[in-house]
Amino acid sequence: MAAKIAPFPHTYTVSLADKQLLAPPRAPIAAGAPPQFGGVETDWSPEELLVASALECLWTTFEAYARRDNLPVDRFAGKGTAVLDRGPGIPVFTSLELHVDLDVNAGDEERARKLLETAESKCIISNVLKVRVTLDVAVRSGDSLSQSA
Repeated sequence: MAAKIAPFPHTYTVSLADKQLLAPPRAPIAAGAPPQFGGVETDWSPEELLVASALECLWTTFEAYARRDNLPVDRFAGKGTAVLDRGPGIPVFTSLELHVDLDVNAGDEERARKLLETAESKCIISNVLKVRVTLDVAVRSGDSLSQSA
């Protein structure tokens, strides 16, 4: 059963109070500056949340395309890395790399790779960023997993 998309426009509201991001009924997220700017390691920084947003957007967009195209996915795991550097007047992100490990059925590897590339190009978060997003994909099937063991 395909998930139903609500009519547009969509509105998203997040509040910040007592160093927590709030969007009930979701769990609060402890937020603050990263250690590089004098914050603590236990709080999520805006920089980490940006990377997390790009990675989660890629995942949920891919998930929608995979569901639409009846592509079974055994496992989706990802990692995002962004570099913040000095820019003209303010620090700027100079790169954002998303690495995805994907396990699919034998014979679906290329289809999965193409759907993931399409998902990245259609990702709402990636499309609002000024920095170019680089996607690195590793797609395996159960057959290739058993052969490499």
